[in-house]
Amino acid sequence: MSRTYTIEALVRGLRVLSLFGTSESEMTLQQIVTASGLSKSTAFRILSTLEHEGYLVRDEDTLRYRPGLAVLRLGFTALSGLGIRETAHPHLRRLSRETGETASLSTLDGTEVIYLDRVRNRAIVGVVLGLGSRIPAHCASMGKAMLAFLTDEELEQVLGDLAPRTPHSITDRTRLAEELARVRQRGFAINDQELEVGLRAVAAPIWNHQRRVIAAINITGSVSTISRQRLVEDLAPTVMRSAHEISEELGFRPGLGDAAS
Repeated sequence: MSRTYTIEALVRGLRVLSLFGTSESEMTLQQIVTASGLSKSTAFRILSTLEHEGYLVRDEDTLRYRPGLAVLRLGFTALSGLGIRETAHPHLRRLSRETGETASLSTLDGTEVIYLDRVRNRAIVGVVLGLGSRIPAHCASMGKAMLAFLTDEELEQVLGDLAPRTPHSITDRTRLAEELARVRQRGFAINDQELEVGLRAVAAPIWNHQRRVIAAINITGSVSTISRQRLVEDLAPTVMRSAHEISEELGFRPGLGDAAS
């Protein structure tokens, strides 16, 4: 394509953003200047713009930049290219077969969960979801499994109006914060008729090699087949084990105190 139609400032910005997809997950301004060949002032302007738009986050303590949540808005299909869907799919098949329920994979896009894969078993009550479907994160087990591991700043950016989907939905920020704290402590999140009446689910986060939560899987079914006791005592350990196996296949190595360990 002719350079007549290129926007140099945009090209430079994309090249800076692409630096975080190579060997570095966090970089200082000087590292970016060295790697990009840009002047310090130009690099700083580009970084400030990317930070303002949510594509980069700057750690105030280390002064390092890292990719922000807005990167996900470039398209959830990019996750498939990173191998997440391919890695998780055999585990979803096994979960569905062993539990007799539906198993799903999703990622977080702002205030919503995006479904990347789903292996159905029994019909899901009142919900028709497939690849690319979106639901409010605060009403979903997978949403809460991912929200729980955001920083306070990131959580503030993505949480909007906590609109109810059912009478059981969490709509109070304080109550949601308490629920997310429980998720971090026990390593799994539940949905007890918060998305649809008659539907229960349990989810666990998936971690990548950079020790970041990038997706979640869950087991979903009707209240007629999933009691609260089965949800917590039987299905939660099962989904956590599969999430841990997927995370390890993606290069995650848990450390002391990690929820995924």
